[in-house]
Amino acid sequence: MTDYDIIASVYDEFTDGFDHVNYLDRIFEKAPFLPKEGLAVDCGCGTGTLITELTKRGYSCTGVDISPEMLEIAAEKLDENGIEPHLICQPLEKIDLYGAYDLCFCSLDTLNHLTRKQLASFVGRLINFTEPGGYFIFDVKTEALMKKNAALRVIDRETSTLILDGAFSRGILTNYITVFSGDGQEYERYDSIVKETLYTRDELKTLLKQKGFTPVKVFSFMGRDIFIAQKREAKI
Repeated sequence: MTDYDIIASVYDEFTDGFDHVNYLDRIFEKAPFLPKEGLAVDCGCGTGTLITELTKRGYSCTGVDISPEMLEIAAEKLDENGIEPHLICQPLEKIDLYGAYDLCFCSLDTLNHLTRKQLASFVGRLINFTEPGGYFIFDVKTEALMKKNAALRVIDRETSTLILDGAFSRGILTNYITVFSGDGQEYERYDSIVKETLYTRDELKTLLKQKGFTPVKVFSFMGRDIFIAQKREAKI
């Protein structure tokens, strides 16, 4: 079981403040050159919320995630929305897909959860599954947001309580997570530690270029930097 399996059952409750519709609206507003249809893959898809929104916009989507529990919830969500699930359980640093995609998404700080070695491996492999001229779209937390998250936070929901105790040091945000989930009378407790790495704009631009992507646009949104990069056409 991964640390992400542990929080899968309550994940949607605690990310409901993130507006995926507004997120996509902002991306397509800032990058009107992005294809309006085609194949899209969501890397680190979690419970499938972004896939659901992308499908509504006309894309044929695949989701990849390391957590079987997350993918089980994603499959149920997609099925409830009349979407045939196409989900793959893989660590991103070993991503191995069956074709190439017009749009490759990696949202909601997923890249921050990869070490530098894992990130280099992921981007180096993803280029092989991106159509020539296709786009890689992702976001990362800024240093300001990481420092803001380095605090004790308690989030109560109807059937769950999430306790987050964050510590930021030397470019690493360590999140100590405790979840209490129950019916009001009996609760189960889950504990997890999740680390996030800070990546600068310059560092990411350099990595993208090394792996075959050209950074096209970078902009800020909700304490995050959103990158849009394009796979370079092969020279003949």
